[in-house]
Amino acid sequence: MMRKFNVLLVEDTKLLAEMVMDTLKQIPEVETYHTATGDAAVAFLESVKPDLMMLDLNLPGRSGWQVLEFVKGKYGSGKVKVIVMTAQSDGANKLVGMLQEVDQYLIKPVPPREILAIVRETLDISTT
Repeated sequence: MMRKFNVLLVEDTKLLAEMVMDTLKQIPEVETYHTATGDAAVAFLESVKPDLMMLDLNLPGRSGWQVLEFVKGKYGSGKVKVIVMTAQSDGANKLVGMLQEVDQYLIKPVPPREILAIVRETLDISTT
């Protein structure tokens, strides 16, 4: 039986969230959930530990970094894979991402083909 991976997408831009969700439907092993705010993400994370979180940094309410801090506090460092997807391309945020041990730091817009490849790689899902 095929293993299912839970992916939490935390993205407040509706069109981008829809595009990512549609893109991830192409990976049968992935079940995707979506929240549009940092607070909603934390509420979801209270009861569900995703295998992967795709995280925007600029969110209404809690920032992406605050959501990441919550995940580490609740589940432990490195227990949830994290792909940051942000428009913030500055070196300071990339450095914070490295220090926070995020698995990938992507600058939006990210083409669907690249999203598929990176999610598969991060979750170690083969394409065969």
